[in-house]
Amino acid sequence: MTANINSEVEGVTTFALCCDAYFRYRISLKNEKMNLWLEDRSSKKQWQSGFLCIEDYVTAANVFADASAADYVSYFQQCLECSSDSSSESQRKLISLKDDHLQVEMCIKIRLLLSVHEIKYVFKLQPVTVDRVDILEAKLKDQQEELEKLRGQGGQRERAFVHAERVTWGNALKLQWESINSENFSLGSDVISIIFRTPGLYTISVLVNHRPLENTAVGSISLEKSGIKKNELIAVACTGSFSIRGHPSYLTAVRMGD
Repeated sequence: MTANINSEVEGVTTFALCCDAYFRYRISLKNEKMNLWLEDRSSKKQWQSGFLCIEDYVTAANVFADASAADYVSYFQQCLECSSDSSSESQRKLISLKDDHLQVEMCIKIRLLLSVHEIKYVFKLQPVTVDRVDILEAKLKDQQEELEKLRGQGGQRERAFVHAERVTWGNALKLQWESINSENFSLGSDVISIIFRTPGLYTISVLVNHRPLENTAVGSISLEKSGIKKNELIAVACTGSFSIRGHPSYLTAVRMGD
C-alpha cells in the first residue's frame, strides 16, 4: 500500500491567449486528494477546484500506468511552469465559464517514435471568497517577491529593503519585531523601533492583524516616523485593539531610486 504523502507546490504562471495576466498557483496534496488553487495577481481574485480524488481528473484516455497522486502533482507543476510557447511539450489553457467559474486545461504531448499523442486534463475551478486581509497579505507577498527579485539581480546596486514580521505585541501596544538581518536596517534595543541606516525616499507597507478591545468603540493604528534621514526610526503603534493569536503582522520598506 502506498503511504499517504501530503505536500504543496506553488509558483506563478501564465496561460495561452491571456499572456499579459499572471496567476499565482498552488497545488496541494492531502490524503491522496489534490486541490488546484489560482489567484489573479492583479485583481487578487481566487479560485480552487476543491480536493479531488485521482478518479476525478484521470480517465482511461489520460492515465499514466502506476502513477500516484504525487506523480500527477509533479506533472501538473511542470505543465504550469513550462513555456507557454505552442512548440512546448506541454500546453495549458484558461477558459472563463458562467458565474465567474474557470476551467483549466493541461495538455501533455507523449512522443513514440514518429507519432505524437496528446493527453488532456481538465479542472473546473470555483471562485473563493476573499476578504480584505487576504488581499493585503497577497499584495505584501507580491511586494516581497519583487524585492527578492531586485535583490538577486546581478550587476546592479542592491536596493535597500526590509521585511519585518511579528506575532505578538509589546506592553506599550507597539509592535515588537523579530530580528532583522540587513546592512541597511537594524532593530532598536527596544525591539520596537526599526532604524534606517540609509537616507532616502521609501515606500512602506504595514499589515496589522488585530481586533478591538472589549468596550472599545474606536481604535487606531499609526506609523510613527521621522525623516527618513540616516539613523531615523519608525514604529507601529496600536490603540484600542490587540493582536489575533496565530495571525502575524508585517512591515515592508523599500528605498526608491538609486
